[in-house]
Amino acid sequence: MTNFAQFYQQGGVFMHLITLFALTSTGLLASRAVRLRGLVRRVTAGKPPPPIEHEGLVLGLMIAAGLAGALGATFGLIETGAALRSVPPEHHVMALSRALPIALSPLAWSLLLLIPMVLGRAVVGAVEARLRRLAARA
Repeated sequence: MTNFAQFYQQGGVFMHLITLFALTSTGLLASRAVRLRGLVRRVTAGKPPPPIEHEGLVLGLMIAAGLAGALGATFGLIETGAALRSVPPEHHVMALSRALPIALSPLAWSLLLLIPMVLGRAVVGAVEARLRRLAARA
């Protein structure tokens, strides 16, 4: 793999699906993070906090991105097996060394996007939970 475009292209349609899920989830998570300022104002004013929005949707989209990566890698491995049947046995090692990185590209892309999303969700959730505990004490 020489550049990002090649990496993204070799993952096929699954890369687009993973990216769509990740961008949607990140946008919803970002909107929750922006609303934390309003939650701080409500807590300091003694008002009850509003209900949590999009929590299930954010988590669902993150899981869908991971599963799309796993599915893309599975199809890639199926194609790798089919390709191995088309080359002589003495070329299997060389064919595998080229095919496996391509087959695993969707999984790598989903993990690359999911790790910061999971960390962001944890931070936003922890801050939000802390603010809600403060509001409950008041």
